[in-house]
Amino acid sequence: MAAISQASGGRDSFGPLYRGWLLILVLLTAAFGYIDRVIVQTLAQPIKEDLGLSDFQLGMLSGLGFAILYSTLGLPIARLAERRSRVTIISVSVALFSGFTVLCGMAGNFVQLFLCRIGVGIGEAGVQSPSVSLLADHFPAERRGRAMTIMKLGSPVGSFCGALAAGYIAQEYGWRTAIMVVAGPGILVAILFKLTLREPQRGMCDETPPDENETPPPLGDVLRMMWDRPEFRHMIIALALVTMGLFGGGAFVAPFFMRVHGLPLDEAAVYIAILTGIAASSGFAFGGFTIDFIGRRSARWYGLLPAIGVALSVPFYLLGYGLGDPRIGLAFQICGGASLFFHQIPTLVAFQNMVTARMRATAAFVFFFVSSLLGIGLGPPIMGFVSDVYASMVFGGDFGAACSAEAMSPECARASAQGVRYALMSGTALYAWAAIHFYLASRRMASAQNS
Repeated sequence: MAAISQASGGRDSFGPLYRGWLLILVLLTAAFGYIDRVIVQTLAQPIKEDLGLSDFQLGMLSGLGFAILYSTLGLPIARLAERRSRVTIISVSVALFSGFTVLCGMAGNFVQLFLCRIGVGIGEAGVQSPSVSLLADHFPAERRGRAMTIMKLGSPVGSFCGALAAGYIAQEYGWRTAIMVVAGPGILVAILFKLTLREPQRGMCDETPPDENETPPPLGDVLRMMWDRPEFRHMIIALALVTMGLFGGGAFVAPFFMRVHGLPLDEAAVYIAILTGIAASSGFAFGGFTIDFIGRRSARWYGLLPAIGVALSVPFYLLGYGLGDPRIGLAFQICGGASLFFHQIPTLVAFQNMVTARMRATAAFVFFFVSSLLGIGLGPPIMGFVSDVYASMVFGGDFGAACSAEAMSPECARASAQGVRYALMSGTALYAWAAIHFYLASRRMASAQNS
Protein backbone atom coordinates (compact mmCIF):
# COMPACT_ATOMS: atom_id res chain seq x y z
CA MET A 1 0.00 0.00 0.00
CA ALA A 2 3.04 2.22 0.21
CA ALA A 3 2.81 2.44 -3.57
CA ILE A 4 -0.36 4.47 -3.40
CA SER A 5 0.93 7.10 -0.99
CA GLN A 6 3.31 9.85 -1.93
CA ALA A 7 6.84 9.74 -0.63
CA SER A 8 7.25 13.46 -0.35
CA GLY A 9 8.22 13.31 3.29
CA GLY A 10 6.23 16.49 3.91
CA ARG A 11 3.47 17.11 6.36
CA ASP A 12 0.83 15.67 3.98
CA SER A 13 2.43 12.55 2.50
CA PHE A 14 -0.83 10.81 1.52
CA GLY A 15 -1.89 10.82 -2.11
CA PRO A 16 -5.40 10.61 -3.61
CA LEU A 17 -5.16 6.84 -4.17
CA TYR A 18 -4.28 6.27 -0.54
CA ARG A 19 -7.16 8.48 0.58
CA GLY A 20 -9.48 6.55 -1.72
CA TRP A 21 -8.34 3.25 -0.20
CA LEU A 22 -8.81 4.71 3.28
CA LEU A 23 -12.40 5.66 2.40
CA ILE A 24 -13.08 2.15 1.07
CA LEU A 25 -11.81 0.50 4.26
CA VAL A 26 -13.65 2.95 6.51
CA LEU A 27 -16.84 2.26 4.53
CA LEU A 28 -16.31 -1.50 4.92
CA THR A 29 -15.73 -1.25 8.67
CA ALA A 30 -18.93 0.77 8.98
CA ALA A 31 -20.76 -1.74 6.76
CA PHE A 32 -19.77 -4.74 8.86
CA GLY A 33 -20.52 -2.81 12.02
CA TYR A 34 -24.02 -2.16 10.77
CA ILE A 35 -24.42 -5.74 9.53
CA ASP A 36 -23.78 -6.86 13.09
CA ARG A 37 -26.54 -4.52 14.28
CA VAL A 38 -29.17 -5.10 11.62
CA ILE A 39 -28.84 -8.87 11.56
CA VAL A 40 -30.60 -9.28 14.92
CA GLN A 41 -33.32 -6.87 13.81
CA THR A 42 -33.83 -8.74 10.53
CA LEU A 43 -33.99 -12.10 12.29
CA ALA A 44 -36.03 -10.77 15.23
CA GLN A 45 -39.15 -12.83 14.50
CA PRO A 46 -37.45 -16.27 14.18
CA ILE A 47 -35.27 -15.47 17.21
CA LYS A 48 -38.41 -14.50 19.16
CA GLU A 49 -40.16 -17.73 18.19
CA ASP A 50 -37.13 -19.97 18.79
CA LEU A 51 -36.21 -18.56 22.19
CA GLY A 52 -39.75 -17.58 23.29
CA LEU A 53 -39.03 -13.87 23.80
CA SER A 54 -41.30 -10.88 24.35
CA ASP A 55 -41.08 -7.69 22.27
CA PHE A 56 -39.43 -5.99 25.24
CA GLN A 57 -36.70 -8.65 25.26
CA LEU A 58 -36.24 -8.22 21.50
CA GLY A 59 -35.81 -4.53 22.12
CA MET A 60 -33.22 -5.28 24.80
CA LEU A 61 -31.21 -7.38 22.34
CA SER A 62 -31.37 -4.75 19.60
CA GLY A 63 -30.85 -1.88 22.00
CA LEU A 64 -29.51 -2.02 25.53
CA GLY A 65 -27.64 -5.30 25.06
CA PHE A 66 -25.58 -3.63 22.35
CA ALA A 67 -25.38 -0.11 23.74
CA ILE A 68 -24.62 -0.80 27.40
CA LEU A 69 -20.83 -1.02 26.90
CA TYR A 70 -20.75 0.58 23.44
CA SER A 71 -21.60 3.86 25.10
CA THR A 72 -19.60 3.53 28.33
CA LEU A 73 -16.39 2.32 26.67
CA GLY A 74 -16.67 4.86 23.87
CA LEU A 75 -15.26 7.66 26.05
CA PRO A 76 -12.00 6.02 27.23
CA ILE A 77 -11.41 4.69 23.71
CA ALA A 78 -12.03 8.15 22.21
CA ARG A 79 -9.60 9.68 24.68
CA LEU A 80 -7.07 6.96 23.86
CA ALA A 81 -7.54 7.77 20.16
CA GLU A 82 -6.43 11.37 20.88
CA ARG A 83 -3.01 9.96 21.87
CA ARG A 84 -2.49 6.56 20.23
CA SER A 85 -2.75 4.99 16.78
CA ARG A 86 -6.34 5.12 15.53
CA VAL A 87 -5.51 2.56 12.84
CA THR A 88 -4.61 -0.05 15.48
CA ILE A 89 -7.62 0.79 17.66
CA ILE A 90 -10.03 0.42 14.73
CA SER A 91 -8.57 -2.84 13.43
CA VAL A 92 -8.64 -4.53 16.85
CA SER A 93 -12.20 -3.31 17.44
CA VAL A 94 -13.49 -4.64 14.10
CA ALA A 95 -12.02 -8.07 14.86
CA LEU A 96 -13.71 -8.03 18.29
CA PHE A 97 -17.23 -7.13 17.15
CA SER A 98 -17.09 -9.59 14.25
CA GLY A 99 -16.02 -12.40 16.57
CA PHE A 100 -18.71 -11.68 19.14
CA THR A 101 -21.38 -11.53 16.43
CA VAL A 102 -20.37 -15.02 15.32
CA LEU A 103 -20.80 -16.14 18.93
CA CYS A 104 -24.37 -14.72 18.89
CA GLY A 105 -25.25 -17.54 16.51
CA MET A 106 -24.27 -20.08 19.17
CA ALA A 107 -26.39 -18.61 21.99
CA GLY A 108 -28.98 -20.96 23.47
CA ASN A 109 -31.11 -18.52 25.48
CA PHE A 110 -31.84 -14.85 26.07
CA VAL A 111 -29.09 -14.33 28.67
CA GLN A 112 -26.37 -15.82 26.45
CA LEU A 113 -27.51 -13.81 23.45
CA PHE A 114 -27.71 -10.65 25.56
CA LEU A 115 -24.12 -11.15 26.79
CA CYS A 116 -22.88 -11.71 23.24
CA ARG A 117 -24.59 -8.50 22.14
CA ILE A 118 -22.73 -6.70 24.93
CA GLY A 119 -19.52 -8.11 23.43
CA VAL A 120 -20.49 -6.72 20.03
CA GLY A 121 -20.96 -3.33 21.66
CA ILE A 122 -17.49 -3.54 23.22
CA GLY A 123 -15.96 -4.05 19.79
CA GLU A 124 -17.97 -1.36 18.04
CA ALA A 125 -17.10 1.17 20.76
CA GLY A 126 -13.64 1.48 19.23
CA VAL A 127 -14.64 2.11 15.62
CA GLN A 128 -16.72 5.20 14.96
CA SER A 129 -15.05 7.97 16.99
CA PRO A 130 -11.49 7.07 15.85
CA SER A 131 -12.77 6.73 12.26
CA VAL A 132 -14.29 10.21 12.27
CA SER A 133 -11.11 11.67 13.76
CA LEU A 134 -8.99 9.84 11.18
CA LEU A 135 -11.05 11.19 8.27
CA ALA A 136 -11.01 14.73 9.68
CA ASP A 137 -7.21 14.65 9.61
CA HIS A 138 -7.12 13.45 5.98
CA PHE A 139 -9.63 15.95 4.53
CA PRO A 140 -10.01 19.75 4.89
CA ALA A 141 -13.14 21.29 6.39
CA GLU A 142 -14.82 21.98 3.03
CA ARG A 143 -14.52 18.28 2.03
CA ARG A 144 -15.36 16.61 5.33
CA GLY A 145 -19.06 16.34 4.53
CA ARG A 146 -18.28 14.17 1.51
CA ALA A 147 -15.76 12.06 3.41
CA MET A 148 -18.16 11.50 6.31
CA THR A 149 -20.91 10.67 3.80
CA ILE A 150 -18.84 7.83 2.36
CA MET A 151 -18.20 6.51 5.86
CA LYS A 152 -21.88 6.70 6.77
CA LEU A 153 -22.86 4.99 3.51
CA GLY A 154 -21.49 1.88 5.18
CA SER A 155 -24.75 1.79 7.14
CA PRO A 156 -27.09 1.32 4.14
CA VAL A 157 -24.54 -0.92 2.41
CA GLY A 158 -24.36 -3.09 5.51
CA SER A 159 -28.12 -3.00 6.00
CA PHE A 160 -28.87 -3.93 2.40
CA CYS A 161 -26.34 -6.76 2.14
CA GLY A 162 -26.86 -7.98 5.69
CA ALA A 163 -30.65 -8.06 5.50
CA LEU A 164 -30.74 -9.83 2.13
CA ALA A 165 -28.09 -12.39 3.06
CA ALA A 166 -29.47 -13.01 6.54
CA GLY A 167 -33.05 -13.42 5.30
CA TYR A 168 -32.10 -15.86 2.55
CA ILE A 169 -29.71 -17.94 4.64
CA ALA A 170 -32.06 -18.03 7.64
CA GLN A 171 -34.97 -19.15 5.48
CA GLU A 172 -32.90 -22.09 4.19
CA TYR A 173 -30.58 -22.94 7.08
CA GLY A 174 -31.87 -21.14 10.20
CA TRP A 175 -31.08 -17.89 11.97
CA ARG A 176 -27.97 -19.20 13.74
CA THR A 177 -26.20 -20.14 10.51
CA ALA A 178 -27.20 -16.81 8.98
CA ILE A 179 -25.55 -14.83 11.77
CA MET A 180 -22.29 -16.77 11.66
CA VAL A 181 -21.93 -16.74 7.87
CA VAL A 182 -22.73 -13.05 7.38
CA ALA A 183 -20.59 -11.69 10.24
CA GLY A 184 -17.41 -13.74 9.76
CA PRO A 185 -15.78 -11.81 6.86
CA GLY A 186 -15.47 -8.71 9.06
CA ILE A 187 -12.31 -10.24 10.53
CA LEU A 188 -10.63 -10.00 7.10
CA VAL A 189 -11.46 -6.28 6.94
CA ALA A 190 -9.78 -5.83 10.33
CA ILE A 191 -6.58 -7.41 9.01
CA LEU A 192 -6.55 -5.23 5.87
CA PHE A 193 -7.10 -2.10 7.95
CA LYS A 194 -4.08 -2.84 10.13
CA LEU A 195 -1.71 -3.96 7.38
CA THR A 196 -2.40 -1.34 4.70
CA LEU A 197 -3.01 1.95 6.55
CA ARG A 198 -0.77 4.19 8.64
CA GLU A 199 -1.38 6.92 11.17
CA PRO A 200 -1.39 10.55 9.87
CA GLN A 201 -0.16 13.66 11.63
CA ARG A 202 -2.85 15.28 13.78
CA GLY A 203 -4.54 18.22 12.09
CA MET A 204 -2.74 17.47 8.83
CA CYS A 205 -5.38 19.23 6.70
CA ASP A 206 -6.19 22.10 9.05
CA GLU A 207 -5.31 25.67 8.12
CA THR A 208 -3.26 25.90 11.31
CA PRO A 209 -2.05 22.42 12.32
CA PRO A 210 -1.37 21.87 16.04
CA ASP A 211 2.07 21.41 17.52
CA GLU A 212 3.01 17.73 17.29
CA ASN A 213 3.95 17.82 20.99
CA GLU A 214 0.63 19.37 22.01
CA THR A 215 -1.33 17.22 24.46
CA PRO A 216 -5.11 16.81 24.32
CA PRO A 217 -6.96 19.19 26.66
CA PRO A 218 -8.69 17.68 29.72
CA LEU A 219 -12.01 16.01 29.04
CA GLY A 220 -13.89 18.47 31.24
CA ASP A 221 -12.55 21.42 29.26
CA VAL A 222 -13.66 19.88 25.96
CA LEU A 223 -17.17 19.07 27.19
CA ARG A 224 -17.52 22.45 28.90
CA MET A 225 -16.43 24.29 25.75
CA MET A 226 -18.98 22.41 23.66
CA TRP A 227 -21.82 22.63 26.19
CA ASP A 228 -21.36 26.38 26.60
CA ARG A 229 -22.56 26.81 23.01
CA PRO A 230 -26.40 26.95 22.83
CA GLU A 231 -26.42 25.54 19.28
CA PHE A 232 -24.57 22.47 20.54
CA ARG A 233 -27.09 21.93 23.34
CA HIS A 234 -30.03 22.09 20.92
CA MET A 235 -28.32 19.70 18.50
CA ILE A 236 -27.61 17.22 21.29
CA ILE A 237 -31.28 17.20 22.34
CA ALA A 238 -32.43 16.86 18.73
CA LEU A 239 -29.95 14.06 18.07
CA ALA A 240 -31.12 12.16 21.15
CA LEU A 241 -34.78 12.43 20.14
CA VAL A 242 -34.34 11.52 16.47
CA THR A 243 -32.08 8.54 17.18
CA MET A 244 -34.49 7.14 19.78
CA GLY A 245 -37.20 7.11 17.15
CA LEU A 246 -34.88 5.90 14.39
CA PHE A 247 -33.36 2.92 16.19
CA GLY A 248 -36.51 2.14 18.13
CA GLY A 249 -38.49 1.95 14.89
CA GLY A 250 -35.74 0.13 13.02
CA ALA A 251 -35.73 -2.70 15.55
CA PHE A 252 -39.37 -3.52 14.70
CA VAL A 253 -39.57 -2.98 10.95
CA ALA A 254 -39.19 -6.69 10.17
CA PRO A 255 -41.83 -7.72 12.77
CA PHE A 256 -44.09 -4.97 11.37
CA PHE A 257 -44.02 -6.37 7.83
CA MET A 258 -44.35 -9.95 9.06
CA ARG A 259 -47.17 -9.35 11.57
CA VAL A 260 -49.15 -6.56 9.91
CA HIS A 261 -48.77 -7.59 6.26
CA GLY A 262 -48.17 -11.32 6.71
CA LEU A 263 -44.88 -11.42 4.77
CA PRO A 264 -42.55 -14.43 5.18
CA LEU A 265 -39.08 -13.81 6.59
CA ASP A 266 -37.21 -13.82 3.28
CA GLU A 267 -39.66 -11.37 1.69
CA ALA A 268 -39.62 -9.11 4.77
CA ALA A 269 -35.81 -9.12 4.56
CA VAL A 270 -36.04 -7.87 0.96
CA TYR A 271 -38.33 -5.04 2.10
CA ILE A 272 -35.85 -4.09 4.84
CA ALA A 273 -32.92 -4.19 2.41
CA ILE A 274 -34.75 -1.93 -0.04
CA LEU A 275 -35.92 0.41 2.72
CA THR A 276 -32.57 0.87 4.44
CA GLY A 277 -30.52 0.75 1.24
CA ILE A 278 -32.43 3.46 -0.60
CA ALA A 279 -33.52 5.62 2.34
CA ALA A 280 -30.22 5.78 4.19
CA SER A 281 -27.95 6.07 1.15
CA SER A 282 -30.03 8.82 -0.46
CA GLY A 283 -30.47 10.67 2.84
CA PHE A 284 -26.77 10.46 3.72
CA ALA A 285 -25.69 11.47 0.22
CA PHE A 286 -28.07 14.42 -0.02
CA GLY A 287 -27.28 15.67 3.47
CA GLY A 288 -23.51 15.18 3.16
CA PHE A 289 -22.92 16.62 -0.30
CA THR A 290 -25.45 19.43 0.16
CA ILE A 291 -24.04 20.64 3.47
CA ASP A 292 -20.55 21.04 1.94
CA PHE A 293 -22.11 23.43 -0.60
CA ILE A 294 -24.65 25.42 1.41
CA GLY A 295 -22.68 25.34 4.65
CA ARG A 296 -20.14 27.71 3.07
CA ARG A 297 -22.87 30.31 2.62
CA SER A 298 -24.22 30.21 6.15
CA ALA A 299 -23.50 28.08 9.23
CA ARG A 300 -27.21 28.00 10.01
CA TRP A 301 -27.70 25.26 7.40
CA TYR A 302 -25.95 22.79 9.71
CA GLY A 303 -29.11 22.97 11.83
CA LEU A 304 -31.72 24.05 9.28
CA LEU A 305 -31.15 21.21 6.80
CA PRO A 306 -31.68 18.55 9.54
CA ALA A 307 -34.76 20.43 10.80
CA ILE A 308 -36.37 20.37 7.35
CA GLY A 309 -35.61 16.70 6.75
CA VAL A 310 -36.73 15.47 10.16
CA ALA A 311 -39.99 17.43 9.96
CA LEU A 312 -40.74 16.07 6.47
CA SER A 313 -40.30 12.49 7.67
CA VAL A 314 -43.30 12.58 10.03
CA PRO A 315 -46.19 12.49 7.49
CA PHE A 316 -44.33 10.04 5.27
CA TYR A 317 -43.84 7.59 8.14
CA LEU A 318 -47.43 7.91 9.36
CA LEU A 319 -48.68 6.97 5.89
CA GLY A 320 -46.11 4.20 5.58
CA TYR A 321 -47.23 2.53 8.80
CA GLY A 322 -50.94 3.18 8.37
CA LEU A 323 -51.64 2.04 4.79
CA GLY A 324 -52.85 -1.49 4.07
CA ASP A 325 -50.76 -2.24 0.99
CA PRO A 326 -47.18 -3.18 2.00
CA ARG A 327 -45.67 -1.97 -1.28
CA ILE A 328 -47.23 1.49 -1.07
CA GLY A 329 -46.40 1.61 2.62
CA LEU A 330 -42.79 0.73 1.81
CA ALA A 331 -42.59 3.61 -0.69
CA PHE A 332 -43.75 6.11 1.94
CA GLN A 333 -41.36 4.65 4.52
CA ILE A 334 -38.48 5.09 2.05
CA CYS A 335 -39.44 8.76 1.60
CA GLY A 336 -39.64 9.18 5.37
CA GLY A 337 -36.29 7.51 5.94
CA ALA A 338 -34.52 9.52 3.25
CA SER A 339 -35.80 12.77 4.75
CA LEU A 340 -34.91 11.67 8.27
CA PHE A 341 -31.30 10.88 7.36
CA PHE A 342 -30.69 14.47 6.22
CA HIS A 343 -29.66 15.15 9.83
CA GLN A 344 -26.75 12.74 10.20
CA ILE A 345 -23.85 14.21 8.23
CA PRO A 346 -24.52 17.92 8.95
CA THR A 347 -24.72 17.18 12.68
CA LEU A 348 -21.57 15.04 12.67
CA VAL A 349 -19.59 17.61 10.66
CA ALA A 350 -20.83 20.47 12.84
CA PHE A 351 -19.47 18.68 15.90
CA GLN A 352 -16.06 18.28 14.20
CA ASN A 353 -15.95 21.91 13.09
CA MET A 354 -16.66 23.14 16.62
CA VAL A 355 -13.40 21.74 18.00
CA THR A 356 -9.65 21.59 17.32
CA ALA A 357 -7.66 18.59 16.06
CA ARG A 358 -6.88 17.19 19.53
CA MET A 359 -10.58 17.23 20.46
CA ARG A 360 -12.09 15.52 17.42
CA ALA A 361 -12.30 11.95 18.66
CA THR A 362 -13.91 13.25 21.85
CA ALA A 363 -16.42 15.36 19.88
CA ALA A 364 -17.23 12.33 17.73
CA PHE A 365 -17.67 10.29 20.92
CA VAL A 366 -20.28 12.78 22.15
CA PHE A 367 -22.20 12.32 18.89
CA PHE A 368 -22.08 8.53 19.03
CA PHE A 369 -22.62 8.36 22.80
CA VAL A 370 -25.93 10.19 22.48
CA SER A 371 -26.88 8.08 19.45
CA SER A 372 -25.99 4.81 21.17
CA LEU A 373 -27.02 5.25 24.80
CA LEU A 374 -30.28 7.07 24.10
CA GLY A 375 -30.96 6.03 20.52
CA ILE A 376 -29.84 2.41 20.36
CA GLY A 377 -29.89 1.74 24.10
CA LEU A 378 -33.30 3.14 25.02
CA GLY A 379 -35.15 3.40 21.68
CA PRO A 380 -35.76 -0.33 20.97
CA PRO A 381 -36.69 -1.35 24.55
CA ILE A 382 -39.09 1.59 24.84
CA MET A 383 -40.59 0.80 21.43
CA GLY A 384 -40.96 -2.86 22.43
CA PHE A 385 -42.58 -1.90 25.73
CA VAL A 386 -45.02 0.45 23.99
CA SER A 387 -45.80 -2.30 21.46
CA ASP A 388 -46.60 -4.73 24.29
CA VAL A 389 -48.80 -2.12 25.98
CA TYR A 390 -50.75 -1.42 22.78
CA ALA A 391 -51.09 -5.17 22.15
CA SER A 392 -52.59 -5.66 25.62
CA MET A 393 -55.01 -2.77 25.01
CA VAL A 394 -56.15 -4.23 21.69
CA PHE A 395 -56.34 -7.73 23.16
CA GLY A 396 -58.39 -6.52 26.11
CA GLY A 397 -56.40 -8.34 28.77
CA ASP A 398 -52.96 -9.54 29.81
CA PHE A 399 -51.48 -10.11 26.36
CA GLY A 400 -48.16 -11.41 27.69
CA ALA A 401 -49.77 -14.08 29.84
CA ALA A 402 -52.41 -15.21 27.32
CA CYS A 403 -50.38 -15.19 24.10
CA SER A 404 -47.19 -17.13 23.45
CA ALA A 405 -44.99 -16.77 20.37
CA GLU A 406 -45.08 -20.51 19.72
CA ALA A 407 -48.86 -20.93 19.54
CA MET A 408 -50.53 -17.58 18.90
CA SER A 409 -54.29 -17.47 18.39
CA PRO A 410 -55.85 -15.23 15.70
CA GLU A 411 -56.89 -12.75 18.40
CA CYS A 412 -53.36 -12.64 19.78
CA ALA A 413 -51.85 -12.27 16.29
CA ARG A 414 -54.15 -9.35 15.53
CA ALA A 415 -53.29 -7.65 18.83
CA SER A 416 -49.57 -8.19 18.23
CA ALA A 417 -49.82 -6.70 14.73
CA GLN A 418 -51.76 -3.65 15.89
CA GLY A 419 -49.45 -3.20 18.85
CA VAL A 420 -46.34 -2.85 16.72
CA ARG A 421 -48.14 -0.62 14.20
CA TYR A 422 -49.41 1.81 16.84
CA ALA A 423 -46.01 1.88 18.56
CA LEU A 424 -44.24 2.80 15.32
CA MET A 425 -46.77 5.52 14.54
CA SER A 426 -46.43 6.97 18.04
CA GLY A 427 -42.65 7.12 17.65
CA THR A 428 -42.94 9.79 14.95
CA ALA A 429 -43.74 12.32 17.68
CA LEU A 430 -40.04 12.20 18.58
CA TYR A 431 -39.15 13.43 15.09
CA ALA A 432 -41.48 16.42 15.32
CA TRP A 433 -39.93 17.36 18.68
CA ALA A 434 -36.40 16.95 17.30
CA ALA A 435 -37.14 19.21 14.33
CA ILE A 436 -37.90 22.08 16.73
CA HIS A 437 -34.49 21.79 18.39
CA PHE A 438 -32.63 21.56 15.09
CA TYR A 439 -34.38 24.76 14.02
CA LEU A 440 -33.44 26.50 17.28
CA ALA A 441 -29.83 25.37 16.78
CA SER A 442 -29.83 26.89 13.28
CA ARG A 443 -30.90 30.26 14.66
CA ARG A 444 -28.09 30.24 17.22
CA MET A 445 -25.58 29.28 14.53
CA ALA A 446 -26.65 32.21 12.39
CA SER A 447 -26.38 34.59 15.36
CA ALA A 448 -22.89 33.30 16.23
CA GLN A 449 -21.71 33.70 12.63
CA ASN A 450 -23.03 37.28 12.40
CA SER A 451 -21.64 38.39 15.76
